Amino acid sequence: MPPPRALSLSADKEGLALQIQLRATGDAILLETRVRNDRAEPIHLVPDQCGRVTEALLVRTRLEPEGAEWTGSVQAVKDRILDDQRSRQFPDHFHPRVPGDASSRVPDCARPDRAVRLAPGDEIAERWELPLAFSYALDAVGSDGTAIRVEVVEALAPDELEFLDIIPAGQSDEVREGRNLRIERAASTLLSRAPRTPSEGPSMGELFDQLIDNDELRGWIEAQPAEGWRLAQLTPAYPEMGDPALVRVRLRLVTTEYERAAHVDAEPDGSGTEVDLPAASDRTRTFARRPGTLPPGISLIHEPKGYVLADDLLLGDVRLPSGRVVIGEYLLDPEGLSFEITVEPGAHTVHATLAQYHDQGFDAVALATLLVSDEETVRWEEGGVIAVDGGSTTIVSREGMEAIADAFERDESAWQASDDLMFESLAAHDYLATEFAIDGDLNLAHFSSGIGDGGYPVFVGYDAADRPTRIVVDFLLLHLDWEGR
Repeated sequence: MPPPRALSLSADKEGLALQIQLRATGDAILLETRVRNDRAEPIHLVPDQCGRVTEALLVRTRLEPEGAEWTGSVQAVKDRILDDQRSRQFPDHFHPRVPGDASSRVPDCARPDRAVRLAPGDEIAERWELPLAFSYALDAVGSDGTAIRVEVVEALAPDELEFLDIIPAGQSDEVREGRNLRIERAASTLLSRAPRTPSEGPSMGELFDQLIDNDELRGWIEAQPAEGWRLAQLTPAYPEMGDPALVRVRLRLVTTEYERAAHVDAEPDGSGTEVDLPAASDRTRTFARRPGTLPPGISLIHEPKGYVLADDLLLGDVRLPSGRVVIGEYLLDPEGLSFEITVEPGAHTVHATLAQYHDQGFDAVALATLLVSDEETVRWEEGGVIAVDGGSTTIVSREGMEAIADAFERDESAWQASDDLMFESLAAHDYLATEFAIDGDLNLAHFSSGIGDGGYPVFVGYDAADRPTRIVVDFLLLHLDWEGR
């Protein structure tokens, strides 16, 4: 007997009621939800970033095998590989639709500034659609390996804002435990669909197990501190795609012990391993630290639940042959600069000022500073705003920037290899900041940009003679009183 094409399901948690209507068509799964408050007092619900209160997913119930379990540093690497493997199996999100409208029109999106209040007796109706053409889970494992999951979550407190879609689906169970009301039903009860692109060959976890049969590689991994891994990137082979870069399995490992990655190549099944390990000359440099400093004359406005000043990370000097400074992210277009200024030629000190969130122990880069004079800074001007969409910023000479652009024009693959080395150096330094040689005597300072992408202001300090004293990129973690400058 074929499965039904429609389902009505409901659940209740102490007066918080959730009802769903499911229907399958030839090309989509349609879902209507109703959240009702049967309590005598208001309920506050966690919204997504558009203000909707239900989360609708198609989740995998049949996951790829994870392979063997190891110990120590080997398992620490494998945990990172498995995190990537699991992320590739995250649920498919249903797409929001307008309630009461049979079309696929998308409702308006308004980011809320508080939890959603549901008064006693009130209800919220929402509508969702998952086009089958956009269901990677169904393509991989079919309806027999998936389930439809709908969830509503109570807020921690009426005035504490969080969002359903901040933490990736599949990683939120622990955060929501005890506050969520969930309905889940096997997709096969609604539709019958065979996988169209089932996974073939070993999983990423199984590939890793095969790679570390190599004694040299396994011995090197075992010799590294388990807590020092910063990158474990395994790329399976896809020879059928015709891309030379995908003919073999590739593994890239970065630890805080070395500023160059270990590289491993192998056949598609993980056999025939070839290993390229970092040498003693690649050992990670130690950048000195000192108590964190603020730009001269600029005060910090304390925020009880904000970032606090930590350390300065001293990166050494950036060499400026002509005194022309370039600050930006992508340095391939000499005419498309984010910010440029001319200072006194020479080698000038650069440092990253770190900050920590009030209740967490990890560092982030709050300020990137180039010191160009020991004269007293008497005033500040905002020089402009740099755009970041790759999570990093560079301070470099104009000559260094032109050398990078020329290298890209001459040999893109060689430039990419150099860019990878710079990223590996940054990763080895906890993704904070590093100094990197370019060509000859040229070098640069490379910084992670606070906690992500965005537009960040550049401030220039001047002495009494109107000459630049220092340049600061503010990544907006610390609340600095630039207005009072």
